Amino acid sequence: MIIKGYRVTLTSFLFYISTFIIVSQLWTAWKQSSRSYLSYIPSTWRFDPDLHANVHTLSHEQCDIGFPKLYHSLHESVKKRKRRISLKDIEIKEGRCMLRVLIHGGELFVVDSGMPEKCYVTNGNERERILGTLAQIDRALTTSPTSDPTVPNIEFSLSLDDLPLRSKGEGTFFGYTKQEGPEYDNIWLMPNYAYWSWNYTHAPSWNSIRREIGEAEVERPWETKDPRVVWRGKIKMAKLRAELVKVSEGKVWSDIKPVVINNDKDKHTRDVMNLRDFCGISDTFARYKYTVQTEGTSYSGRLKYLQLCRSALITHPLEWAEFHTHLMRLAGPDVNFIEASENFANLEAAMNYYSENDAQAEKIARNSYETFARRYLTPAAVTCYWRRLFWTWSSVQGFEPDLYTYDTHNNKVMRGTPWTAFAANWPQDPSQIP
Repeated sequence: MIIKGYRVTLTSFLFYISTFIIVSQLWTAWKQSSRSYLSYIPSTWRFDPDLHANVHTLSHEQCDIGFPKLYHSLHESVKKRKRRISLKDIEIKEGRCMLRVLIHGGELFVVDSGMPEKCYVTNGNERERILGTLAQIDRALTTSPTSDPTVPNIEFSLSLDDLPLRSKGEGTFFGYTKQEGPEYDNIWLMPNYAYWSWNYTHAPSWNSIRREIGEAEVERPWETKDPRVVWRGKIKMAKLRAELVKVSEGKVWSDIKPVVINNDKDKHTRDVMNLRDFCGISDTFARYKYTVQTEGTSYSGRLKYLQLCRSALITHPLEWAEFHTHLMRLAGPDVNFIEASENFANLEAAMNYYSENDAQAEKIARNSYETFARRYLTPAAVTCYWRRLFWTWSSVQGFEPDLYTYDTHNNKVMRGTPWTAFAANWPQDPSQIP
């Protein structure tokens, strides 16, 4: 016998079943939304470099809209990955130009600094490399918009060296550059430290020099620029640099000169130009229609600065890739650079051709400027790339990183040093702060 107060009618039964189904669907949708992102932007939103170039809080969706071609190297890294990344893959050795870091709960920790001050970096700017790279990572974390899910917990190592395999021949890690070939498949490209600051070249911040060059370019129309090609550099760094100087010496179309740094007795010291000068910010040097890019030990730190100029970039075939170099176009409607031969033997022929076809050169310069200075090398794009790097890495990470471990007395301690303490005290051990 059923008690009258608890009798369930067919109508009530169907109501309970329907309610259960609806609640289950809502719960599933909520769970999925915690791992993906919802759209909070108007469907008409578009990236405007005059408004958004220095905005670091763009959502995943806005990054996709603004920089749809930015993530090529990350797609390739995942495609070439044959197994999940292990803890052994990210181990580093002392003094090998590397850092091991942890992102946990949206916060950055340095797990192992590896004594990079004893590494192969020859110009003494290891501090600039360390802090410039870590500061970008921290900025990407702290500016992540609330509309996106929290960056997952990940752990990775990164190389500060211009020759990444010199730091770590085996394993998987982040690097500023790499070449084609299976030996480089495990290097994941990250933005160079100078996207934060490079004081050695008088570039106190990436956006400040980008803004200065942009303002100077607005003031100088193409037709008023110096029609010569400009280059400065230390020729001892690569044979092709000496060949560039040789083929251009005494030519009317050339302002190409070798330089010597910090030696007042050498005549080439007076020819030194800082990065602003190539785009003609100061009145000391002209604004040039053409610039030359040359690699040295590996990739050239100068390339990204030349791509801020509204000039036609000339380069030999590049051997070293950076996170953005896949966007360089040699032909077609989006052509944005001129490729010379490996030893620059055809440079004079190229200069003669473009002097007679000035409109083509202007198009190349304009395409380069719009592609890089006003879109894919903006601070906003760099931050978007960092966050996509975190998420892509997490998709193939085969372990869950721990924030804590236990010391010899079985006390629970953090495995890493918070980035804030590390930056304030490096190269001293933060645990020794009085």
